[in-house]
Amino acid sequence: MKKIKIICMAFVCLLPMLSCNDFGDINQDPTKSTDMDPNLILPDLQMMLTNDYQEWHRYMMYPGGWTHQWCGDWGTTEYGCLGIKNDSYMGEMWYQRYGRMAKGLVDIVERSKDNPNLKNINAIGRIMRTYVYAQLTDMYGDIPYSEAGYGYYSGILKPKYDAQQDIYTDFFNQLDIANQELDVNGDLITYDQYFNGDITKWKRYCNSLHLRLALRLIKVMPDLAKAEATKAIANGVMQSNDDICAIHYENFANPSEGPGRGNALSNRFMADPHNFRIARDLIAYMEKTQDPRITIYGGCYLEDADATDITQKIYEKVGNWTEMSRPTDRFDWENYDDDPNSPTQDVTIEVNGANVVVPARLTYLQPSKWLTAYDAPYINMSYAETEFLLAECAQRWNLGTGSAAEHFTKGLQAAVQQMTLYGAPAVSDTDLDKFIKANPYKETTGIEQINMQIWVEHLLNPFESFANWRRTGIPKIKFLNRDAARNQSNGQFPRRLLYPSDEQVKNPENYNAAIEKIQPYDWTTPVWWDKQ
Repeated sequence: MKKIKIICMAFVCLLPMLSCNDFGDINQDPTKSTDMDPNLILPDLQMMLTNDYQEWHRYMMYPGGWTHQWCGDWGTTEYGCLGIKNDSYMGEMWYQRYGRMAKGLVDIVERSKDNPNLKNINAIGRIMRTYVYAQLTDMYGDIPYSEAGYGYYSGILKPKYDAQQDIYTDFFNQLDIANQELDVNGDLITYDQYFNGDITKWKRYCNSLHLRLALRLIKVMPDLAKAEATKAIANGVMQSNDDICAIHYENFANPSEGPGRGNALSNRFMADPHNFRIARDLIAYMEKTQDPRITIYGGCYLEDADATDITQKIYEKVGNWTEMSRPTDRFDWENYDDDPNSPTQDVTIEVNGANVVVPARLTYLQPSKWLTAYDAPYINMSYAETEFLLAECAQRWNLGTGSAAEHFTKGLQAAVQQMTLYGAPAVSDTDLDKFIKANPYKETTGIEQINMQIWVEHLLNPFESFANWRRTGIPKIKFLNRDAARNQSNGQFPRRLLYPSDEQVKNPENYNAAIEKIQPYDWTTPVWWDKQ
């Protein structure tokens, strides 16, 4: 106590000697820069989207099951496939995007907006913010947007929930600004994990994202959808697989909590390598269309130290890929006594000269060794998707150059060829040509063909699959409702996520105002652009 008194007295004696400026310096955290280069913020924002181990909760658990792309593991099947609410899991994306990213998304724009020498990084910040908030609003509807993350700048700690229509209006405005600001002769972008500072590629990504978001409005505001799509195409979208917006990770296992240096989804797959399964509806469609990506997307592996690849041997025993996949509503460990189309018996194969008995559960396609590699890239938006969207615009409105058929064919080709980014072997020209010829574009079924391919393309991005399904109704899937007694979606697909319950405490006034506009307040009530 005597020591504390002496220190306090000494501080009091020093106070008169301090000027106002000196006192301000003392209160400034010396570890935090007030003039940080906004380029230093960029890589963190890029990595945060897919480097957190818990990211699988956001990508896989609900949308992965709802879109009939994934099943098998407990979380995806129990909550997504069976339609059971869990407040924590529904809030995972909210907590991460707002808790870890909102301030940085504001900061990168605010630090550069009034500096004519930082127009490129300002534009990139606007693109990043649009991408992240598009994920949020597409899943939750009305969300904190215009005031979110501005606590440091405005002092607003309880942001209002903006209407989704207003948010989309601002998305288009932000992307317009970004497109205008991006200049190949402008400021140098450093530490960029997507395009290594290539402004031309950023510009094409900006406009491709604009195109994606424009088509969201096809049901609710078709004229605006057409106008914004027209603008995006005219400004210049992706031209080849060289323009893919992807982030590349390192070959490291991430910690079980928080971010790491490896791909978060791959890390989750590898934590339980035999639990996740690619759902039957998707594999059946890929087999029907003779898609050469089946064995790049999925595989069968032994539980030995080498995870020996037995995919082809199992296929030779079973005879088709569809029977090597599980229905969306099934857990990995379940027997299939009520499903005559699924093998329920162990299979004996020869491996390295010896007979090996393979348990039935290992005969179902799981994520392949290329998708589960820690250093697998994550694709935020692909050239293939862009071509499919261009095909839809050509079909609907005769927009752009080239026919819908030409864009569709380019999309098929790009979607297959991009898999070499994962380290998978290139599909031969012969097999690729066979795939394209097996799927000729037909105007009468064109919209369905296009969006079925978008569904296949987004195997690792169920967020986007779920959004695209809601805007098009494609694929034409059915909620199976196997456990009707526990189902909490009235036997139908949910169409949004509910807000985290702790918003009632943290931001009650704005939360209550938001839920009053959602009638009824339930996850089966569509968001604004998902007009029924």
